[in-house]
Amino acid sequence: MDKTPLYKHPGAYAKEHDELPVYRASNKANIACKEAIEAAVSAHYSDNRLNPGGVKQVVDQFGYERTFYVLANTVKSKDWDARISRDNKEWAKTISVVDNPDTWGSDRNCYFVVDKCHPGLTDLFINQARHEYQLTQPLSKDDIQREAEKIQSRMKSQREPNSPSGTHFMVQVSEDFMFRASSKDTDRLCATLPWDSLSLSSLKDKPGVFAMISKDEQRDKPLRQPKRSLIKKIKETQAALDESAPIKSADMEL
Repeated sequence: MDKTPLYKHPGAYAKEHDELPVYRASNKANIACKEAIEAAVSAHYSDNRLNPGGVKQVVDQFGYERTFYVLANTVKSKDWDARISRDNKEWAKTISVVDNPDTWGSDRNCYFVVDKCHPGLTDLFINQARHEYQLTQPLSKDDIQREAEKIQSRMKSQREPNSPSGTHFMVQVSEDFMFRASSKDTDRLCATLPWDSLSLSSLKDKPGVFAMISKDEQRDKPLRQPKRSLIKKIKETQAALDESAPIKSADMEL
């Protein structure tokens, strides 16, 4: 992988702080990353489909930080282009890309704008890069709650038991969720779902993992709220008591 640090200051700052070699090396790596993205899109697009292998090819060489910096810079330069999705334009705003004007007022960031492939394909590449990055991140409480809500909603929408044996209702757990989930995450998911007969199972002829409940279960039960740990409750109670306790003055102590 290219280990060049990502420099996040304009050329004027680099000159003032005697950091021009670092600045130039970073810009060179940004341009190389931009060219790698263009090459990856070209190599992995066929039959009206962009293969996600192109993202891995670029990230393996430049890492997510520089790849996202180049992509965000590209989106910001194409803010007018409707072929870039609104969602990706909002995402680009979350990444700080510094303006880097030259003496004549032009932005030097134009040199690492992805512009040798169709903007629609650039948009697809960004979607794939964001998705692949998300898969590397641990699940949060909100992620587990959202997955539980999806399963609950889909379970309620089933009209008849849909397991191969006809004895259970079943809903597939999201592939992305299972890819990221630890055993503790699946335990939390099961604790949030409200059914006593719940199990997570794989099926012989179907890929994936399925939440399964008995056909006799009441499927419209509300989700369970995770219980706070006893230790956390004790700490919160003690903190409240400490705040409400009267403050003794030095005179009172004498």
